Amino acid sequence: MMTEKIPVSILGATGTVGQKFVRLLAAHPWFEIASVAASAQSAGKRYGDIVRWRESTPLPERVAAMTIQAAEPGIPGRIAFSAIEADIAGQLEQAFARAGAYVVTNTRTHRMEPDVPLLVPEVNPGHLDLLPRQARERGWSGGIVANP
Repeated sequence: MMTEKIPVSILGATGTVGQKFVRLLAAHPWFEIASVAASAQSAGKRYGDIVRWRESTPLPERVAAMTIQAAEPGIPGRIAFSAIEADIAGQLEQAFARAGAYVVTNTRTHRMEPDVPLLVPEVNPGHLDLLPRQARERGWSGGIVANP
């Protein structure tokens, strides 16, 4: 039985996909949103003041009150759920993995790389076995997991 929730960050939290992550993770039994991150223009501002909330459920008050962090390694959260644009995702997600975070990416950037698990948890949880290879070959302490 898990006693503590795992702290997570959401990269690209102000966008449509980032908002879905917020909605799904805000009351998750295993995870706790420790930080929301977005572009440098949004950093330092209150999430509830910046986001144009598009979800059908209300914006969770605790998350609305959070200060947006710059999407840079070192923000709180052992796992980073990434909803950032594909054109900047590659280098940024790799920087998070090098810094020790596990990145769950929603972008296409890493999907076809041979050492990146392409995970559908109900179907192929064994793909996570690629993470030690990824860490060894790339020399980082975190990792990247892609969704299809």
